[in-house]
Amino acid sequence: MAEDNVRMRQREEVRTQTHTAPANATATSSAMQTREADGVCPKCGAAISADMELCPVCGWKVVDYCTFCGAPMTPDDMDCPECGMPADGVLCPDCGVRNFRPFCRQCGKPLSRAARMAVEKAKADPKVQETARLMRRMAELQAELEALEREEAIEAEAAKPRELSDVEKRYRELMAKVGFTPAEVPKVSKVTKSTRSREAILTEFKKTVDDTDRVLEEMLPPAGTTPQEQRNYFTARKQAVIEIATEVFYGINPQETMVWQCNHCHVTHSSPEACSFREFGGKWVSDPNWKQWEIVDAGTEGAVEIYDYHEKKVYKR
Repeated sequence: MAEDNVRMRQREEVRTQTHTAPANATATSSAMQTREADGVCPKCGAAISADMELCPVCGWKVVDYCTFCGAPMTPDDMDCPECGMPADGVLCPDCGVRNFRPFCRQCGKPLSRAARMAVEKAKADPKVQETARLMRRMAELQAELEALEREEAIEAEAAKPRELSDVEKRYRELMAKVGFTPAEVPKVSKVTKSTRSREAILTEFKKTVDDTDRVLEEMLPPAGTTPQEQRNYFTARKQAVIEIATEVFYGINPQETMVWQCNHCHVTHSSPEACSFREFGGKWVSDPNWKQWEIVDAGTEGAVEIYDYHEKKVYKR
């Protein structure tokens, strides 16, 4: 009984705290501009519509059921009677954001046992493994393209005629008076260019992006699943791709390689968890604009060593 009283007081404190708006609040709340408000958020007072289950501004739950699993709940329930998750959400241990769904809407971390199990199951999905492979190939092609650009810049610099300084000119004049001819300055050796053209690299890059989008389109949850189950299915697959790509690292930032194209907000989210609406709808698409890492020499300050199969590479931003 004493423990329940402590939790009741903690629950009331959480409900009255000022809540920080999530990073996706602006994008999600913009969808409200075309919808009529049906009420206000009990936490922050922002306008909400009847088809929302989370506030688009503060992320607080605005429905009377468990947003983790979809089971019915009463106002007095401190935990969901079905899945056991807290009625007032959970704080992400990594980024500190309060969440009312199994994955953190900001960093994607699994927050429940079911979410962690879903990620492990997704890692065994051949389509997830193929997506990770294609993402790594995109990183390789981007690195190849950047290397070609560096080669072209060095070659262009080497081709420029070298202008003598005033000191060098004066030196040559003096040497000429005594009949001495200074040796010519050696030219920069020719740069060994990539064996492939820019067009060939870009053609393969585009094909890899198209192949990735095709595989992502084929990732579909089992028929008859609830909106909560569908959201968990798709979010777990991004986390699985991230973990696979990190285990076999090719110099990409996996968090930025996939974005969720939301059917409700008509924007892209970092994951389906970032959408405030009740019904589920959207798809993963690849985002080829992620930041790349570059291979550097061992011992470079700030670099990290990654073992890729039997080969060690060193990367830095």
